Amino acid sequence: MNRERRAVLRWTAAAAVGAVGSGAVVESGAAEGSESNARGANDATPAVEAALQQVNTELPPGVTLFDLNGDGSYTATVESGSAVGDDSHPNPIHVTSSGNSTVDYAASIVAPSAEPTLGSLSGLRYDYYEGPNNVNPDESSGGLAPDETFLVVENADGRHGMYLTSDDGSDPPSESWRTFDVAARLAGGNWFEYTDLESGYDGRNFGDVVARFGADARLVRVGVGHGDAVNPATLDVYYDNLVVNGETLRLPTSVAKRVA
Repeated sequence: MNRERRAVLRWTAAAAVGAVGSGAVVESGAAEGSESNARGANDATPAVEAALQQVNTELPPGVTLFDLNGDGSYTATVESGSAVGDDSHPNPIHVTSSGNSTVDYAASIVAPSAEPTLGSLSGLRYDYYEGPNNVNPDESSGGLAPDETFLVVENADGRHGMYLTSDDGSDPPSESWRTFDVAARLAGGNWFEYTDLESGYDGRNFGDVVARFGADARLVRVGVGHGDAVNPATLDVYYDNLVVNGETLRLPTSVAKRVA
């Protein structure tokens, strides 16, 4: 189930994030039909193709909410996560569906002030806490966590948006703070570029961020996101302590974009 979910999420994310940057509206039908949407870049649905053509990686700092089933309700939200905060985690955010099962999605995005180059990136990590109500579509506990990490980099070719889906395998949910080391996965992770591919880039999946975009590429956006774009799930994950090159950045809870 997770394999199917990830395959379809790749195309749903491409459509949804494209709409965020362009201001366009992508119909929820782009997420329908897991078999056809999982086939690959050459077989994208018309809605996805249109979104990819309009992609703009100016992801605004703040929260982006996605209404992926088109019901007019943004069930996946981002709010203060003070309930699990402690001295080491003073400003957690909570990606939650408030106990409801949903296919909606939510992401929190920041813009590193220094915009470090990939070659100078000495550290990139964040902490996460999987709550007891993070539930898979089959109603088993231990939903994907920490789920998606988003990066946007800028090089001579323009801006490139990518994400990495991660699952620590906890079942039941750990209900404890853990650290996700993004820097350790810049090489060796299964990354996916959701923005329209520039000439010279081979495929959307890749394993080495620096090798693909160059050591001089600047890191202009970092974010975390959670949700299941295919099968309804209950969301309950907290995030805090996003650190980029020793600078701790506060993940926002204020909504910057809503995308239907």
